[in-house]
Amino acid sequence: MFLPTSRLEMQKQGIEQCDIVIVTPDAYVDHPSFAMAILGRFLERQGYKVGILSQPDWKNPESFLELGVPRIAFAVSGGQADSMVINYTAKKIPRKEDRFCEDGNPYFSKKGEGKKYRIRPDRTVAVYCNQIKTACRDVPIIIGGIEASLRRIAHYDFWSDKIRRSILFDSKADILVYGMGEYPLLETVQNLENGIPPEKIRVPNTAVICREFDDYQNDENTVILPSFKEVEDSKDKFAEAWRLFEKNDDRNVLVQKYDTRYYVQQPKQQVAPEELDYIYDLRFERRPHPKYKRIPAFDMIETSVTSHRGCFGDCSFCAISAHQGKEIVSRSRDSILKEVKAISGMNNFRGTITDIGGPTANMYGSKCASGGCISHDCLKSGEGCKNLVPGTKEYLSILDEALRIQSVKRIQINSGIRYEQCILNDSAIESILGKYISGRMKIAPESGSDKVLELMNKPSVKIFEDFYKRFAGIRKKSGLKCILTPYLITGHPGEGEKEILETSEFLKRFGLSGAQSQIFTPTPMTRSTAMYYLGYDPMTGQKTESEKDRKKLEKRKTYLLNRS
Repeated sequence: MFLPTSRLEMQKQGIEQCDIVIVTPDAYVDHPSFAMAILGRFLERQGYKVGILSQPDWKNPESFLELGVPRIAFAVSGGQADSMVINYTAKKIPRKEDRFCEDGNPYFSKKGEGKKYRIRPDRTVAVYCNQIKTACRDVPIIIGGIEASLRRIAHYDFWSDKIRRSILFDSKADILVYGMGEYPLLETVQNLENGIPPEKIRVPNTAVICREFDDYQNDENTVILPSFKEVEDSKDKFAEAWRLFEKNDDRNVLVQKYDTRYYVQQPKQQVAPEELDYIYDLRFERRPHPKYKRIPAFDMIETSVTSHRGCFGDCSFCAISAHQGKEIVSRSRDSILKEVKAISGMNNFRGTITDIGGPTANMYGSKCASGGCISHDCLKSGEGCKNLVPGTKEYLSILDEALRIQSVKRIQINSGIRYEQCILNDSAIESILGKYISGRMKIAPESGSDKVLELMNKPSVKIFEDFYKRFAGIRKKSGLKCILTPYLITGHPGEGEKEILETSEFLKRFGLSGAQSQIFTPTPMTRSTAMYYLGYDPMTGQKTESEKDRKKLEKRKTYLLNRS
């Protein structure tokens, strides 16, 4: 049974009033790869009555009351990714597809039905919250997800080319949950249910707006960022705020002033492995709600399994570390295999598990022997930190065991794979090539220029060369015909014509074909975005001029693709 999405479904399930209404621009897919499903099932398991308001008609405030007024709160998300990233290309052209909508159609109306407007509004969280406040002013609003998480402090916005306020202010929401939000959301809901005003809530992974911050002013551990006005007026203050935010790594209380009010953020609390097991052991239908026929994003992950969260790669351009975190939290072997068995027993299962992984597949089970540090430079420019304890052997052992489950004929790795020897030794390469990929091994060097790679916080060309030699030797020894497919980013800060030529020569040197390339898109809060806006790296001061002519960037992209 799905979580209710209408009054009729509420009635059939004997629900008179929802405790929480989760509002999302994505089609409701009851699968553990979709946030609304995980959060809804998690709250349901704690005894709460949860409704899913999927893709409301955002131009009509009354549409947000389709499930009635919730008893405790609305929980609003911008969806599986930032709405501006989903709605626009790197050239700021509206996308014609939204893979989280039925048949990929991003519009409410169908072809031939007249004027169209998008199912997912630009800056979804702010639009949804303002419409909810119009229709129902007195019910608290909790915001979360990637869009809220990455826009929680003053940030540079590529699409408007300006510094924007924290989304907590722009949306007029009451509470923001950042990062992975199951347990913080539960505790926040419990606080609200107990009558605690939003501004008094002190839950890990949350932020609120306060009139004052006297409780923290004398605490030497409190991190006070330059105010919004300072950040808006001065690039150097923006850089200072970014450095303080990055170095804090959500370990201490964070404060930023906005006129007469303050953004106050509580430190993070990492989910424990057994808590992650609990989340993924929840009951899911593992399919879209019946009111939808086909959701393209679901087709990709229908038989996939999440093995862990987090990524210690800390690539400058990637938002994962700011949302999921830089520490790896892995599910247990038993929990992963239990899910594989459940999938294999489904009527429509055809024998293939399309992925067992996370942001980076072979980071599963990795640990820090010292207990963790602030820098998280686990890969040490490709050599590997002496405290890094890789979990690759355990990960491959789980894949091998999953492959022996009845009805499972094949297991693929479609998550990213890091190729540094410290987490991908020769034995792992041989196992992956022989069992878990089909003809093409996808890797992400991102560039062939050492200058750009350093700015990306990616390993040098030398590290790739070492991997390639090992890969080629194993391929020759085993007789496998596997080839490498590289992912590239064009237009990253610091890249000029010289660096493009270096990347072209890199592709030619290693015989890399079928390259996939994208133009760099500055997404909120990443180090690369700060470089793009500032013209220098906020951590080192190194100049990083960026090509901002999108036509020239498109030519660069085409040039590289033609060279591969």
